Amino acid sequence: MEEKDKKKQVMKILIIRAFPDKLDLNSYNVQEIGLARALAVKGHQCDVVLYNGKEKDRKEVYTFAQNDCKYRFLIYWLKGYSVFKNGFMPSVKKLIAQYDVIQVHEYDQILSWKLYSEPQKPTIIYHGPYYHPYAKGYNFKCRVFDLLFLRRGSYNSIVALTKSRLAADFLKEKGFSHVTPVGVGINSDNFHLASKENHRILSTKKKNRLQLLYVGKIEDRRNVYFMVDAFRKVRQLHPDIQLNIIGDGEKEYREAFLKSIEKEVQEETILYRQKATQAELTDIYQEADIFLFTSNYEIFGMVLLEAMYFGLPVVSTLNGGSSTLIQDGVNGYVLEEFDVEQWTEKLDMLLKDRNKRLAMGQRARKTIQTGFTWECLTGKFENAYQQAIELFGLNDNQ
Repeated sequence: MEEKDKKKQVMKILIIRAFPDKLDLNSYNVQEIGLARALAVKGHQCDVVLYNGKEKDRKEVYTFAQNDCKYRFLIYWLKGYSVFKNGFMPSVKKLIAQYDVIQVHEYDQILSWKLYSEPQKPTIIYHGPYYHPYAKGYNFKCRVFDLLFLRRGSYNSIVALTKSRLAADFLKEKGFSHVTPVGVGINSDNFHLASKENHRILSTKKKNRLQLLYVGKIEDRRNVYFMVDAFRKVRQLHPDIQLNIIGDGEKEYREAFLKSIEKEVQEETILYRQKATQAELTDIYQEADIFLFTSNYEIFGMVLLEAMYFGLPVVSTLNGGSSTLIQDGVNGYVLEEFDVEQWTEKLDMLLKDRNKRLAMGQRARKTIQTGFTWECLTGKFENAYQQAIELFGLNDNQ
């Protein structure tokens, strides 16, 4: 066991994000960076590959401090091209030889598939999406991918970690045998830093008024019209409650939605703002009493992590994040039907019982603090890397 731990401490890990998105690290919560930071603190060399579009390859040294110690790792921004939402970065193969284990994201990204189907090094997949009737485009893409590329029974040396149990079941049905749901981590440092910034709280929450909160896109997938219907229904029982909505979306859809709630916005029954900084969100989460999440389909939902981290009981649909984070009736509620009466019943229960609301919120916060920070999750990733190394060695010896 001691020998295994020693090996874990010196692993060289390369995390490859194949998605053809050029990210802004200052405004986007990049999960690969959060994981790499946590692994660096544990003593590993963990570098990250990100898509750089048409710009030439470059290397960035990412530095950060934690507990009075300084850490660093590399980000390889690689030139690439996009085909049907698949990112291809030709120079990535030159990097692989330098590392002990490779981590790719999503089984259906063609670059990921090329790396895990003919692995040069021990390889794990970290996967998020899953089958859902609402995700028609993704379902179709997977049918085409499986027909053209997937070779069932050929991935016995590949370890897969997933963001939810729904995604784990999805991969098992594809023939992957070493699959474990682990969830997603939160980088709590972002909120600690944000809380130190000088800023103005944007909310106009009135004293003693209970507030429901939604943070996310204003779009059909998030079912925002149903959310407002549920709010209106429960407001008949609790006239003083507010709904605070933070989110952007496609202009036409957003403007139509805002028109439908115009009267309530004017009365400040519903508060709306298009965007909020991380610092402002820190205050907004702390002001709220209950978090609402009516999404039709969600790979995970980082806002669920954030809301629970701040001690908010969540009332949510069944989705990737809620299936992993929420124990129904214990640290939140998961509702599988879009039934206004059911949602009203749960919200009414929480609104009129302060002790229940606070106890559920405390359990929600503990869930995140003890299981879903990147620091908490590193052990599961380390075990997966070690398992991949062992399976790869067995495969080579056969």
